Amino acid sequence: MKVIRRILIAIVLLALSVGLVLHINTRMCDKVVLKEYRFANSEVPKGFDGYRILVVSDLHEAPFAEQIAKYINTREPDIVVLTGDLNQLPDDSIDETVKLRKLVRDVPMYAVSGNHERQSGGYDEILAKLWDVDIIPLENDNVKLEKRGDSILLVGVKDPRVNDVTEEYIEKTRNRITRQLPEEPCFSVLLFHRAGMYPYIKDTGVDLILSGDLHGGIVRLPFLGGLIGKNGKNSYLPDYEYGFIKEGDGAAMIVSGGCDKNPKKKRYFNPPEVVLVTLEKE
Repeated sequence: MKVIRRILIAIVLLALSVGLVLHINTRMCDKVVLKEYRFANSEVPKGFDGYRILVVSDLHEAPFAEQIAKYINTREPDIVVLTGDLNQLPDDSIDETVKLRKLVRDVPMYAVSGNHERQSGGYDEILAKLWDVDIIPLENDNVKLEKRGDSILLVGVKDPRVNDVTEEYIEKTRNRITRQLPEEPCFSVLLFHRAGMYPYIKDTGVDLILSGDLHGGIVRLPFLGGLIGKNGKNSYLPDYEYGFIKEGDGAAMIVSGGCDKNPKKKRYFNPPEVVLVTLEKE
């Protein structure tokens, strides 16, 4: 009887521990956190020293507009960029993004598409909604940003829609980046949804890439990082799923863990986040 009693006590304690962890995780995933990075580079113009870019990625219509707006209003970034997957397939609604824009009217906002926009049947309608609320889509387009008499280039690349990384896909993406860069040296920031493309675009001439797509690996564990990627050879322990990345002489990349709340792809130990990047003149 004593053995059975001890087993039952152990089972109850285990169940309570699991329940507590799940409860803490649920509370964690209801609150958007702010992750900050400082990017120092000699090519950053003096006028952009201290320039702040707030990144929202993979919102997927999560009900976080008010929380994100509070970060924008308190940290006062110079611009806000949206790096794709605003909607959640099969829906093409971006109501939460529109709501965010209505809560924050005095900060320039730019966006690029992700696979959810491109694979929806309402891609053109999504772009129209962005224009209607003064969020500028940079779909294979760029804009010159100016500050204190200096300028940098913000470059956007449309999501390729297809998921298979073929030679044609790589070549098209590289061309879409390089043809937007000026002949004269200019510090440039690239907005591109798919962080996993980093090895193929890091040497295109841009200085900093802002990306998302992999949701921080969905489940994050100490020392291991993100556990789950896309389908294929990199489905587990994926590369380039989160944080600051720089390989060799290529561009640096900052990958957001995303800001979604999808019960079918529940995050564990991986709270939704927005990213604040501060440029520094090195």
